[in-house]
Order: sequence, then structure tokens, then C-alpha cells
Amino acid sequence: MDSIAKCKNKCVFCFIDQLPPGMRKSLYVKDDDFLQSYMYGNFITLTNISSRDFGKIIKFKVQPLNVSLHSFDPEIRNIIFGNKTNIKGLKNLIELDKNRIKTNIQIVLCPGINDGKDLENTLNILISNFRAVQSVGIVPVGITKFCKSSLLKPFTKSGAAGIIRFIEKFKGYNANNKNAVKIYLSDEFYLIADKQLPPLQYYGKLYQIKNGIGKSADFLGQFSKAFSKIMNRKPDNSLYRKKLLVITSEYGKDIIWRAIKISGNFLNIEDSKIAGISVVKNNFLGPNVKVTGLLSGSDIIKQLSSINMKSYDRILIPECIFNPEGLTIDSLDRESILKNSSGKIFIIPEDGKILAGEFARAVV
Repeated sequence: MDSIAKCKNKCVFCFIDQLPPGMRKSLYVKDDDFLQSYMYGNFITLTNISSRDFGKIIKFKVQPLNVSLHSFDPEIRNIIFGNKTNIKGLKNLIELDKNRIKTNIQIVLCPGINDGKDLENTLNILISNFRAVQSVGIVPVGITKFCKSSLLKPFTKSGAAGIIRFIEKFKGYNANNKNAVKIYLSDEFYLIADKQLPPLQYYGKLYQIKNGIGKSADFLGQFSKAFSKIMNRKPDNSLYRKKLLVITSEYGKDIIWRAIKISGNFLNIEDSKIAGISVVKNNFLGPNVKVTGLLSGSDIIKQLSSINMKSYDRILIPECIFNPEGLTIDSLDRESILKNSSGKIFIIPEDGKILAGEFARAVV
């Protein structure tokens, strides 16, 4: 970890600063490293990079890089980044674009801070003045129950719907600008607003799928294609007819439900006969955190204790709750979750094709 360039900003919405104390040390590492951005898709601010490293980017064409921008307004940036030296990030971004270094831009949207006119201004500057930007991703601010900032507010259903309308109107107004099509909202906005997700083709080359932009549409697209393929070649009498339960988050529930609907429509049977859903609320990080990957092992174990295991043949848990070392955000391992499961709990990759295979065996 010592070789990774660290972030020295004090961003108002920094998720690491919103974690509880006493967790494993790796969770508190704030990287702002261009190699991490290039290799793993991490977002960097370009405010902490050395002249030497910046020169390497230009010389060796290290691209694409994922850059957290948030705003062009100096005063708003001072609030967001928690310092007055963040202007370096803007200068570096401009220089990258002059040298045709491809970037994917992230805007963490905070109600009352960088939304409204400031968001419009940020987007206008990006589509009018930058030529090497591959995508612009807008994501809602994440707020845990440990957040100490009084400036941060979560998006409401109406607020998220308003952002969706604004982006649709903005892109429509700038339809003749080829860069406007590169602007995308994260899936969370549609889930918060309870709106239909855009079709998969809307997201182009899915440059920011790891940032939750187009991930749901891609998952459902994979699921639909795989499910129909499996069922078209499988006679009814060969179905395993297993009773299936999917463990997921509050946002994940909406995606799993849409997969169930796809299955039910294809087979012309009731949705309830495909699979059940058990929603885990995030008590560990708080009610505003609703993505599946940030579910704690302790919350999942508590949810499992309320389930009648005898009612199901297979209980599925998404693998995305674990880090590469096999630990949940609260440092529980797989064995901790699988024990006392009577062999009915299965951890599966967060993959539409794999879920389709599970559903194809679950018709009752």
C-alpha cells in the first residue's frame, strides 16, 4: 500500500471518511494513483499527482484514465475537495485533453452543492471544450450513518426523477453535439426514482460499468439472452424444479424482480413460481446505502436466521459482497455465512448468465 499515491483531499463526501472505526486497515486507504486508475478503473482527482508521474502519462499515453471532476466552479470545488489547491486537478485535466489522453469523467452529484445550474455549467464545458473524454458519468452521493457532514443530503425519489428529466432535456437540447451522447446517469438514479432503466444500447461501450452505469441493463440483457437460450433447448420434463430464494439488497431487489418478470413472461407462468427474493437492509452502514456490494456479512447472517431453510432447495448469495481476499466489508469470510446452512446456501457470481441457469432449474 505504501507505493500507491495517496489522496490528500478532504472531500466532503469521501466514503472512506464515512466508515466506522476499527475495520481492516486496507479499507481506509485513500488512493489517488494514476496506475490504479489505468489498471483497475479507480477514479483519481489529478490534484495529488506529481509532475514526474504526470509527465509519464503524457509520454507513454497512459489511457484511459478515470477522473473525478464534480465541478468546474472554483468555489464549489473548494467545498467539495475541502481545500483551495484543487485547481491543479482542472489544469491537469485540460493538459491531458490537449494531449489527447482519453478520460472517463465522474461527477458525484450532491443535492444543493453541485446540482442545478452548476451541473448544467459543468456539462456544457465538457461537451464544448474537451475532445478526449470518452464518457461522463453522474452518480448520486453516497451517505452512511457515520457521515458527519451537515452539507450532504441523499437523493429523494422526486429529486432523482428531476435529475433524469434534466439529463434527458439537456441531451435533447444538445442533440447536434456529438459529445452530449457521452453523458450517462448511474443506475442508482433510476432505481431511486423507480423509473425504467434505459436499454442496453443507450450506454454505448459501457465505459463506466464498474461505476454502476449500465450495469443493470447489461445484467438483464445477459440474463434474458441466456434464459431464453437455455429454455428453448430444454424440454419441460427435464427441469430440476428447485425452490429458489435470492438474497439481495434494496437496489438489487428491483433488478432481480425484473429478471423474474422476464422469466415469467417467457414461460407464461406466475412470477412467484420462478423464485423468491429476500431483501437485506444495510444496518451496518445505514439506510441510505442500498447497493448489494456493500452489504455486510453480519446483516446477511441476521437475514438468513429469519428464513425457514426447509422452504427452499437453494438460497443464492451474490459473490460481490466479498473482496478479492474473500471478506465482506465487516471482515467476515465465506465460512461464517455458509455455516449452519444445511448445504442450501450457494455463493454465485453477480452474472446474468449464471442467474439465468439458476432460474431455469427453479420452475415449480
